[in-house]
Amino acid sequence: MEGRRVGFLLWQNFTKCWPFEMLLYTKELVAPRPNGGQGLLRFKQNLLKKKVLNRLTDSLAHSTIHGMQNVFTERHFWVRCMWLCIVVGAAITCFSLYSVLMHRHSEQLLVSLIDTTQMPVYHIDFPAVAICPWNHVNWLRTPAAVLRFLPRHPDAELMETFRQFLLVLEQTTFVNFNKAHNLSKRNLTALESLNVRTVINYLSHRCDELFVPDSCVFDETPYDCCKLFVSEQTEKGQCLVFNSLISEHSRKKQLTNKFYPYKLSTAGEESGLKFTINLNESYLRAGTKLPYGMSLMIKEPRQWSNNMVYHLHPETENFVAVHPMVTETSPNTYEMSPEKRRCYFDNEKNPHYQDTTLVYNRENCIVVCLHQAVIKACNCSTPVFLPPIGRVLFVYFFLRLLSSHPAVTEGIRECGILDAKCLSLNADIFSYVKVGDQEKYINDWRRGHTCHCPDNCSSRKYQMTVNVRKLDYDKNQTNRVIKAQIYYGQRVMTKIVTKLKYTSLDLMAHFGGIISLYIGASAISFVELFVVLGKLLWTLIREGYSKAKEWII
Repeated sequence: MEGRRVGFLLWQNFTKCWPFEMLLYTKELVAPRPNGGQGLLRFKQNLLKKKVLNRLTDSLAHSTIHGMQNVFTERHFWVRCMWLCIVVGAAITCFSLYSVLMHRHSEQLLVSLIDTTQMPVYHIDFPAVAICPWNHVNWLRTPAAVLRFLPRHPDAELMETFRQFLLVLEQTTFVNFNKAHNLSKRNLTALESLNVRTVINYLSHRCDELFVPDSCVFDETPYDCCKLFVSEQTEKGQCLVFNSLISEHSRKKQLTNKFYPYKLSTAGEESGLKFTINLNESYLRAGTKLPYGMSLMIKEPRQWSNNMVYHLHPETENFVAVHPMVTETSPNTYEMSPEKRRCYFDNEKNPHYQDTTLVYNRENCIVVCLHQAVIKACNCSTPVFLPPIGRVLFVYFFLRLLSSHPAVTEGIRECGILDAKCLSLNADIFSYVKVGDQEKYINDWRRGHTCHCPDNCSSRKYQMTVNVRKLDYDKNQTNRVIKAQIYYGQRVMTKIVTKLKYTSLDLMAHFGGIISLYIGASAISFVELFVVLGKLLWTLIREGYSKAKEWII
């Protein structure tokens, strides 16, 4: 009986407390939906997703990117979708145009512009002027050459062979070895040890034999001709050159004279270089049909030679107006490859231009390339016409030091008289230079030699205007001369600069214009975007750390 009474009291207390307890329990399970929606909110919801969406909405609702506010703050769903399509379409258009801009930038197009047409001529050195006689042998000196280079009491056959050799040297240049073919048919054993360069330099015309004394004037100042002109090797053989830096004598002159190579500040006739050449026909071979003329070569001071020459005919006065033009390549192209830029800066090395002390330019590269072709074809060098190559000089001195060693039996040497046959057979290779990929477009039967020689990025181009008039002589005057004047055609020149059409700065500026036009973004907008992404990443990391900590506990 007592047990029933206790049970009844417990049941009565339970029934009194149940509605209140159920009310507390339902508040824990359900809650009204947000935004006035009907129904109940489920208990098991994704709280992390809610936090991320809320943070993203709050951040982008106040973004400086146009249209993002409407995507997140509009009340109607269809309006938010419309603005979202507009923003996405603008973004797609923006980055499509940017991809086109990136393609233009990656093409690395070059454009050449006229920087100025009023650059004073004294900014550059006066060009080097080379005088090369058509006849390279002074025949008045041949008796002394016989005593100097031939053994005592030479027989008639050896004398005739030596004479035929001099006939070949008379008109031979680097591109004209064809006449050496007949010489190769003779017995050349007695002349095997003859040094060709020494013979050529000994028989060539000297300064005092060519110029009329006191006839040289530069910048309206008289000079001794033999102090202005020095002997140098060129493709035309030994020439007399003014204002050059090729020979050792010229380089020494630069060390002692800070104004060398010379410059010129004015233009017009009588302002540049003037000289008079004496036509002494006694220097010519008896019976020759070759007149006593000269070749005029205009080149840069650091340039070995130039294929473009002008002829100074006897009894003429020649006026040569030089019109220089400076071409430079902007430093913003330095990151481009030389193959695409098609030029080399001074501090860049062309893999096809090595073993030489000459500064790089296209003409110097070609003559070095031709010298390598001679070495490859005939296993000898021709320093009388072409610049010496480093390995040729090294082998020469090495053989001089070790010539008595029995193991040293061959090496790169100077071409001698026995190499006349090889030089004549390969004359078509040495006289014709192929450049680039011209064989794809030109069906050329000539062999030639291919040289990979782009231009130098900073160069000077000379355009010449030549006027010639016949000299009138008195009846009693016996001497014949050639007069010449080389001067600037005008006091200013044109400077052309080649640079990239689209630089990184242009890419940035164009990108800013495109993105501002379509989505109204700026650098601040990207900073805001990175801040939002940083906050979202921090939220994910913090939630992941909390869950991992609860799981461990």
